[in-house]
Amino acid sequence: MAWWGPISAFLFEEDARPIEAPKTASEAVKTLLMVYLADGLYYTIGFFTALYFFAIAFLFFFGGKEGYYFISTTLLEALSEPYLVSLSFYVVLKELRKRRITRKSRHLGEVYVALWLLLLVISSLLVIFSKEYHFDAIMKLIIATSLASFVIYTAGVIHKP
Repeated sequence: MAWWGPISAFLFEEDARPIEAPKTASEAVKTLLMVYLADGLYYTIGFFTALYFFAIAFLFFFGGKEGYYFISTTLLEALSEPYLVSLSFYVVLKELRKRRITRKSRHLGEVYVALWLLLLVISSLLVIFSKEYHFDAIMKLIIATSLASFVIYTAGVIHKP
């Protein structure tokens, strides 16, 4: 059987069922990977998203134009695509949890969407009305990431089971 067969069956299964006690060692490993490794991925992605968000917010509000600003901007531009990929992984993991594991999600990724949109509004207003803030690489990252996270979140909300 091809490797995508079990994944497709897992993703398109209609009824979510509670996890039962494993009967064999392989079932125990699958349960471990399904439930507990997903939590580990959530925490890793959560740490990365928090770090990325606060680094961008810090650079926008307090960055100045010193040498570390340009190095940090280049680094954050390089991390922007992995950040969006991690958001996509978050949505996939959340969908898997909603469909396969009948456990309420304990991870509030929606908070980051609200924070990104709030940062977008505040930074846009500051760029428009303040002479201290300018449209630069960090503002470009704020716009792109805010809109992308909103689109990813909206797709997850529309596709609720």
